[in-house]
Amino acid sequence: MINIVILSGISGSGKSTAVKALEDLGYFCLDNLPPSLIPTFIDLAKHSAEHITKVGIVMDVREGVFFEGVPEVIEEVKKKGHSVELLFLESSDEVLVKRYKETRRKHPLSPDGNILEGISKERELLSRLKNMADHIIDTSSFNLHQLREIIQGTFGKTNPRKISINFLSFG
Repeated sequence: MINIVILSGISGSGKSTAVKALEDLGYFCLDNLPPSLIPTFIDLAKHSAEHITKVGIVMDVREGVFFEGVPEVIEEVKKKGHSVELLFLESSDEVLVKRYKETRRKHPLSPDGNILEGISKERELLSRLKNMADHIIDTSSFNLHQLREIIQGTFGKTNPRKISINFLSFG
């Protein structure tokens, strides 16, 4: 069985931080894998020499029309005996605008620079995924470290990371 976390949310809400936290927990993470390819990837991971047991997949607005098949894909993967959890990150408009201004980046859906308009479009596009989410985290009041702790607390419960130490002696 493979534990799969599908990570989505509003741009600027902390998906990059969350996926790094998942990687630190031993998750094999992919950014923007189209949902239609998830079952194929999971089959490959299941039979890989690396014995991948935990996978994190980031989905955001760059996927666009690909979001349509997400519920069916999740059901297909669950029928194969895998665990699938959908994590959705969000923040208040005010916090998102502040984060965009601090980083001086443009919102992916507002190339003209109107951040609030882009956020509004994105909320509309992602509403279906948010409604499907197993976990919804509002990151408005969190710093990077707090978000990492929440991710680790939520997804680090099963299969804690193992440390292996090998000693070699030459004498």
